[in-house]
Amino acid sequence: MPARAFKTTYAKSAVSVCLALLGPAIALFPNSGYADHDDAHFVVGYINHPQVNKFYKPLIERAYKQIGISVTFEKVGGMRGLKLLNEGMTDADVIRYDVVIKDNSNVIAIEPQLSIGASFLLCVPDVPCNKDIINKPDTGIAVTTRFFYNIEKQPSELAANFYEFDDFYHVVELIKSERFSYAIAPSDFSDLHVFEELGFNYIPLVKHSLIHVINKKHLNLQPALSKAIEHQLAISKVNNAESAK
Repeated sequence: MPARAFKTTYAKSAVSVCLALLGPAIALFPNSGYADHDDAHFVVGYINHPQVNKFYKPLIERAYKQIGISVTFEKVGGMRGLKLLNEGMTDADVIRYDVVIKDNSNVIAIEPQLSIGASFLLCVPDVPCNKDIINKPDTGIAVTTRFFYNIEKQPSELAANFYEFDDFYHVVELIKSERFSYAIAPSDFSDLHVFEELGFNYIPLVKHSLIHVINKKHLNLQPALSKAIEHQLAISKVNNAESAK
């Protein structure tokens, strides 16, 4: 199982985790130094999530186009993506919880917020489904990376056994196939019908603002990018209202 089981297998996974964090720069920029960065073209990281792919990526691409910047999207994991952004190996990340700026000093939040999101506890039918589950030592829970950062807890503060995966779809598949009875995954509340269609019970554990983030070396773009995102959000709101008629 390609995960980190906190409280049981953390030590064994330390080497693989370190290797995963050290390699991304080579994979992203194999033939040129980042010093040759083109300010009219940004590399923007994103997490593989249905609503990110369907809504937030296109919105962010339109916002950058509005200020004269083309983008290339790079699929990244929760931890890896922030490491790349904090080190300036990517220019921005499509969408993150607002808490990321607390532990990544080179990451800047761009207002306005894109939405409100939450970390949802997902439960298969016929099992208890409440917030106490994360403190039951005999419970295994599949979670997406940065879960502990998102709820602002240390693994040692929670009694359950957490298995961490980079991919949202993988986490959902693990509970769908009942390899786990519980999972924790992010959502902006727009896709809760998917959880219902899959037969999951669910409850939000913690809510956060969802924001676009950039590396601080692009701080000069903040006013223009903020206005562009605000404009694109307004257009999307109008389009959604028209579609609902």
